[in-house]
Amino acid sequence: MLQARTWAEVDLGALEHNLELVRTASGEGVNVMLVVKADAYGHGAVPVSWHLLQHGANALGVGDSTEALELRESGITAPIVILGAVVEGEMEAVARGGIDVTVHSGDRVRALRRVLGRSGPKVGVHIKVDTGMGRLGCHPERVPGIAREVRRSRCLTLRGISTHLASAEPDGGKLADLQLRRFRRVLRTLEGEGLLPPWRHVHASSGVMSSLPAAFNYVRPGLAVYGLDPHGRRGSDLLPALRWRTQIVFLKDHRKGTRIGYGATWRAGRKTRVATLPVGYNDGYRYAFSNRADVLVRGRRCPVIGRVSMDYTTVDVTDVPDASVGDAVTLLGTDGDACIGAEELATLADTISYEILCGIGRRVKRHYTARDAGTR
Repeated sequence: MLQARTWAEVDLGALEHNLELVRTASGEGVNVMLVVKADAYGHGAVPVSWHLLQHGANALGVGDSTEALELRESGITAPIVILGAVVEGEMEAVARGGIDVTVHSGDRVRALRRVLGRSGPKVGVHIKVDTGMGRLGCHPERVPGIAREVRRSRCLTLRGISTHLASAEPDGGKLADLQLRRFRRVLRTLEGEGLLPPWRHVHASSGVMSSLPAAFNYVRPGLAVYGLDPHGRRGSDLLPALRWRTQIVFLKDHRKGTRIGYGATWRAGRKTRVATLPVGYNDGYRYAFSNRADVLVRGRRCPVIGRVSMDYTTVDVTDVPDASVGDAVTLLGTDGDACIGAEELATLADTISYEILCGIGRRVKRHYTARDAGTR
């Protein structure tokens, strides 16, 4: 692994462990649509999908057609649902790939029919209902008409119906309760007309890992499977599956008073040994970590000093006297008893843990291990 400038170690055993926790929390008879958009939140969509489809995932959810087609091209034949919008230029390729799409209006249904024609391959359609998120999705009262239009089409199959919760607090919350009531009302209407589709899905990780009632037959977990509690709670049984590392490529001793990096924003208050790491904001190690974050060197915290640049970051390793060129450095994850979590980095960057994981760049090599989570 030290042949790479910077790499991420993805623990497949931890992913299996987390998926099993999600399945248990979802309840008996509930299927899992594993969300692997944004390259499986930085973990690598293709290898993660292949592995977890063999360990309990029933389907895959992606953000757009490019992600869906990449999975198909890798040989995956499991159901794939595009959870976001599909534009006309993508529809034919998506249909050929046997990929389900989400529609948010009657206009999208008619666009699909126009592109596919009478003899085109049948495409599974999931209707998304806006019950309070205010982003994508049709108004609840429009759902029956859209469902009827899908049913009348020779090239479309009414596969599913979904909504997305704007807020899923650990104990529910008034907004989540309101959205769930609206969604159930839509389901009752469809059932009364004989239009209820076989897949009904609402809960993402935040809904699954809370006290909200299940009541639907599919869930769409993402963050929880990758090992982060969606509510930011400590002491969770979830296991972070990704450790992000780099290595020391240069060491240099500096006198007291020396300034480091662009803008000379850091000044040595003592004789200081500085390690240069070949990772920067082009890899997803954010500029906001300048003079704020820590890394782990030989199991000890070392502060980032100076500004993070596009390709390099400098850290103070004075208190790790045996640090050497070639040493592995942990940016995110554990080293011995020390740990830097995604939540810690998110706080420093005034963002959320999702963005930290999704921001890890393609230049970062992914390596996969199969440790038994039960041995931890």
